[in-house]
Amino acid sequence: MSDPMDASTFVTPTAVVTALVGFLAGGASMAFNPFFAVSLIALVLCLVALRRAAPVRHYAVQGMLRIFAVIGIMGAVGGVAVLLWPGLGVGAHY
Repeated sequence: MSDPMDASTFVTPTAVVTALVGFLAGGASMAFNPFFAVSLIALVLCLVALRRAAPVRHYAVQGMLRIFAVIGIMGAVGGVAVLLWPGLGVGAHY
């Protein structure tokens, strides 16, 4: 007999929405970031998405949630770096 799966191992719509919103906020943080709060919100959402992906047993779904969360974290950290060092990566010297 197989044992029933725990209800916490199923992916919830909240986990998917959190991962997508964190990913988009991380991208917005990297591309256009007028406020430091956008980076912090993206970082928090992506960390929550990583925690929600951990109990999911489906490898493809868990992997996609983690990929979106990690890319969003990189975008949020990139947004913070752009705010701290505005001339970082600019190579045009006239």
